Amino acid sequence: MPARCSAIRRSEGLCYPKHAPFDPSARYPEMNGALGEEENPVYEQFRSCLIDLEMDKAHLGTADWNPFSDFIEPDNTVVIKPNFVLNTARPEIQNCCTTHPSLIRAVIDYAWLALKGRGRIIVGDACASEANFDEIVERTGTRDMIGRLRERGVAVELRDFRAVKVLSENGIWTGEQADAETEAGKIVNLGASSLFCAERFRHAKLHGAGYDIAATNRCHHDEVQEYRVSRTILEADVVISMPKVKTHRKAGFTGCLKNLVGINVDKNYLPHFTMGPANSGGDEMPAVRPVNAAMLACYNFLREHVIAHTWRIIGGPAAGLLRALSGSGRKQDSPDTAAEPQEGAAAEANDRDMAGWLHSKLSGQQVAAGAWAGNETICCMILDLNRIFLCCGRDGSLMQRTDRKVFYVADAIEVGMGNGPTSPIPLPLGAVGAGYNGLALDTQFLNLFGIDEKSIPLYDKAGGLDYMHLGEDGVRVYNGERWQRERDRFGSTLVPPDNWEYRSL
Repeated sequence: MPARCSAIRRSEGLCYPKHAPFDPSARYPEMNGALGEEENPVYEQFRSCLIDLEMDKAHLGTADWNPFSDFIEPDNTVVIKPNFVLNTARPEIQNCCTTHPSLIRAVIDYAWLALKGRGRIIVGDACASEANFDEIVERTGTRDMIGRLRERGVAVELRDFRAVKVLSENGIWTGEQADAETEAGKIVNLGASSLFCAERFRHAKLHGAGYDIAATNRCHHDEVQEYRVSRTILEADVVISMPKVKTHRKAGFTGCLKNLVGINVDKNYLPHFTMGPANSGGDEMPAVRPVNAAMLACYNFLREHVIAHTWRIIGGPAAGLLRALSGSGRKQDSPDTAAEPQEGAAAEANDRDMAGWLHSKLSGQQVAAGAWAGNETICCMILDLNRIFLCCGRDGSLMQRTDRKVFYVADAIEVGMGNGPTSPIPLPLGAVGAGYNGLALDTQFLNLFGIDEKSIPLYDKAGGLDYMHLGEDGVRVYNGERWQRERDRFGSTLVPPDNWEYRSL
């Protein structure tokens, strides 16, 4: 491993190239492929990060330079795991909430160089259950890029990791989609090593990403702490995680740690919050008035014992009824059926989350579904998945450290801030980060924004876990130099989500 474990490069005004397959626009000694007709500063930025990390330093500047040879060998299976959270018809939103294919392309090139033509590369993710994977890879140009690289002889493929997909209307799930091409995943039980074995969760009622509350709680009780993890991830020789840097309403911040939610193939296995307000033992929302607590208790009983078992039947009619009661506009389906985007008040009415609207009426506040800084449940889920990623073998058994090699490449060229990941404010930042330790890289990004990472519960908790420091052997760097000075910070402010407040350094 090189002396430095993470590096970030930033260039003012840097933009994504627009046309697949996102070929480099400059000739590099180690590469002899096609050159693109448009400028591709992303490729150059990423390459500079690898230089900053001193990867294969002995051969730098020569045709033999092979930076990923530090962790990739010929005949390996390399999985590239981007952040494909959702699909949208608005490119400015897509670019600040999903990993851009121009950066994925650069990673593919250096992985293929290290494989020396022997091995394979898989690009895949388990995006949101209601997202349309095909729309994401079509609209971003990822499918076109992969197809053209395959024509050139690169052994690379796209894969949707999800085992369960759903349809939704206005934030209410209305049905399931079956897809024979998705993988079943492997059940991994962390047992007593899970953070959900804490006394705090002994009698908690956990809620997943969907309505099947019973399924989520069957997977998480006592020393049964199960996740359904992608076999593609577990069986890989190397995994390169490629998060999109952005804010997140439940977790506070999405980076390397949060990106690993996408290694779990069934969202019912993922506790997102503990049901109920803070004054009733939950972390779904802050404390509420006694009258609202009583109404929520009745609603939670209904969610657990009725909606959880009948949502496939009542979902559509319920969405229509709530639209009528709230005075909302037209039906808004899953993002995969998105029409031309509307603007202003019409868009706000038509895109309204009906489940969130009902919750606000019952609770007397705007916080719902764990979207606030007091959500401890989602932190434990994310850190459990990081433990699986770093410490579980190919068969899912827990070890001190897996022999799977991991590396991180973060896309912060355009950042999503505010109410991310689904309603972000775009921030052009022009930064790319890379490194061997996800916690160190995320912390470096937060500190460069001037944010104390300990003000975000996920990172406050992560810092005290030994396994989160695997691979953290070096010093933090910024533009190739030691990060020490106050002026070595981004000149941009990261706007937090509603119900969050970042503490400044």
